[in-house]
Amino acid sequence: MKIAVCDDEPIFLEMIRKELEQYYKSLDVMIETFHSGEDLLRVIKRNPQIYRCIFLDIEMPGLSGLDTAEKVKEMGLSIPVILLTSHTEYAMQGYEVGAFRFLGKPVEQEKLHQALESVEKMEAEGRRLSVRVDGKDLFIPVEEILYLKSENVYLSIQTEKERYLIRGKIKDQLFQLPEEQFFQIHRSWIINLRKVYSYDGKKVFLTEGTQIPVGRNRRESFQRMMSKWVKEN
Repeated sequence: MKIAVCDDEPIFLEMIRKELEQYYKSLDVMIETFHSGEDLLRVIKRNPQIYRCIFLDIEMPGLSGLDTAEKVKEMGLSIPVILLTSHTEYAMQGYEVGAFRFLGKPVEQEKLHQALESVEKMEAEGRRLSVRVDGKDLFIPVEEILYLKSENVYLSIQTEKERYLIRGKIKDQLFQLPEEQFFQIHRSWIINLRKVYSYDGKKVFLTEGTQIPVGRNRRESFQRMMSKWVKEN
């Protein structure tokens, strides 16, 4: 798991890095630091799902924190962005660019911990699927997932934008997904009910055209689940 911190002040950068390391107390958490929004964006463009969350200073030379957050938003990414500044008048602009939280500088430890707990709660609610791809931890927004397909010892995760191939079993990923939104319609397939366009009794048709078979012993439970989903959403 990786967290990015971007600030042009080296002293503050080191301070928040230590606070984050103390909070997590885990070798599984890596804190990557950046001195400019341009450097941060270059990394995100190469690997869009690399960070669990981003701490971003608003006032930086070159590309400001607000501009950087706007560009992350334009990429269609749902990475939680926590904005940092000593000028509270920027708070409203921060929310306009999709900021997850706003923290004043110097950062109070209690408020920092509250922000981190909110990120954890968001993940616990199933909004991001944590997977390891090519030795990297990725956090895939569940709203972008179309389906998961078992392929022998591998698992294919198809999103609206790309496909991820990981080693693993389909049952190991099912528990990470919101049970009211995802359904295993076949021993080899899990689908996102939000992406279902139609059902002919044997196959499900997803919004982008994929056709997926429904296991014979799962058809009745799928119809009940789909009916409940339509009524509640």
